[in-house]
Amino acid sequence: MMPTITWPQRLSEPAGAPAAGEVHLWQTSLDEVTADGGISCSALSIRERERARRFVFEKHHKRYLSGRAWLRSVLGACLNLPPAAVPLTINAYGKPCIAPEANLAGLKFNLSHCGGLALLAVTTQREIGVDLQSELEDAVWPAIAERFCVSQENKYIQNLPPTMRSAAFAQIWTRKEAAGKASGEGLTSRIFSTPVGPADWGTIDCGGGLSVWSLPTRNRFAAAIAVCEPA
Repeated sequence: MMPTITWPQRLSEPAGAPAAGEVHLWQTSLDEVTADGGISCSALSIRERERARRFVFEKHHKRYLSGRAWLRSVLGACLNLPPAAVPLTINAYGKPCIAPEANLAGLKFNLSHCGGLALLAVTTQREIGVDLQSELEDAVWPAIAERFCVSQENKYIQNLPPTMRSAAFAQIWTRKEAAGKASGEGLTSRIFSTPVGPADWGTIDCGGGLSVWSLPTRNRFAAAIAVCEPA
């Protein structure tokens, strides 16, 4: 079942965790000077700052810092914690999460970014995945679709006018990515072999409590979200 989607327009202190059955979606431009919420780099962990130094290009360096500061500001508001105190870690699958011993609210989140645009999904008590992609050039996406999309998906794409095919593929691909993140499986054979379809197909039940659907986005971008109910 698709949860209630809320797009908060501004961050309050505290924002509070989403209610049961809700997903809060946050979107920002990492190239805007306000993207980091005014948080200094001192709020980031040593590991985060070390990773930022590995970026070769200054643009990528700044976007990473803004993204991490923005993530901490949102999660801190949800948990009523200062951004620097948000206990970020990774789970057994390498997925970023909040340290279980400090996560009494059962907060779950997933962050995706493409270029300077970032999308964050926050919910409680169930795993979540979100993905954001720009449309690929016609010289790139057909080979990926032929290899990784199932026959129903490829047939749908090919039946569209040529000018609409890249967008349809982007919708399908973001759904697969989001489903892989929510399930913890990543892009495995099960995810590749499950027809997830473009936005026209609505919400897809992938089995095992996993559901995926598309989100409205800016022109030339596609986005999708998936939730996995606890067993």
